[in-house]
Amino acid sequence: MIRISKALFPVPDTLQTAGLTEKQAMEAAYDEGCRSFTFRKNIYADAEVKQTLISIQHYKCCFCESKIGHIDDGDVEHFRPKAASRQAAGAPFIQPGYYWLAYHWDNLFLACTKCNQRHKGNLFPLQTPGSRALSHLHDVAGEDPLFIHPEHDDPAQHLTFDHENIVPAGNSERGRATIEGLRLDRTELTQHRAEMLSVVKALYDVVALFPEEEPVLREEALRILRLQQLDHTAGKHQYAGMFRAWFRRHPVPQAGSGN
Repeated sequence: MIRISKALFPVPDTLQTAGLTEKQAMEAAYDEGCRSFTFRKNIYADAEVKQTLISIQHYKCCFCESKIGHIDDGDVEHFRPKAASRQAAGAPFIQPGYYWLAYHWDNLFLACTKCNQRHKGNLFPLQTPGSRALSHLHDVAGEDPLFIHPEHDDPAQHLTFDHENIVPAGNSERGRATIEGLRLDRTELTQHRAEMLSVVKALYDVVALFPEEEPVLREEALRILRLQQLDHTAGKHQYAGMFRAWFRRHPVPQAGSGN
């Protein structure tokens, strides 16, 4: 999981027109006593919305960083669940959900079906359950979510890696809750990260084997390793968060450093 920035992309038109109309209608209905809402997927998952999220996130899941495009199209995920929320798995549903954020750009991300449908679903735990915003009359700024927000939070402050294994950074309670709630340590995901990391680890080990009396060959191997570092830690790369953590622990000598 790495931080996502939407700053360079305008809010899709559909959300500002049809989405705003729907929001205002639901808020008026709530004020008149309605507590159950229906949502228009053709607005929050409109083609423009989805394509913009794909561009921003490089077709990666906002949580697990797996590439989505080669297996399915992914889901437009509501960080704060739109219809109902739950404090914990198996806990009672809290209704209504965050209906007033159903078409809000800040609340929408691209996620894989495993993170979104199988694990997160309506789950949205708070450190202080009593702070939960229960309607558009409440301000979500007063909440303290346990899940890491892909844009507002810096995941690196809460999540790190021991090789391919994702672990909380320091003693981060939010890191632990995000790993456990979204199952970011699920076996198949960890195995896939290990396969990706093994190539870089092998190259790193090869560089270390070059003798000092072969400086030209060693520098060429280092050049290739530096290119791998640039590529794998870029936001577009799958599991960039893992590679960033790994290269922090395994620094690559830079050109001209004499190391």
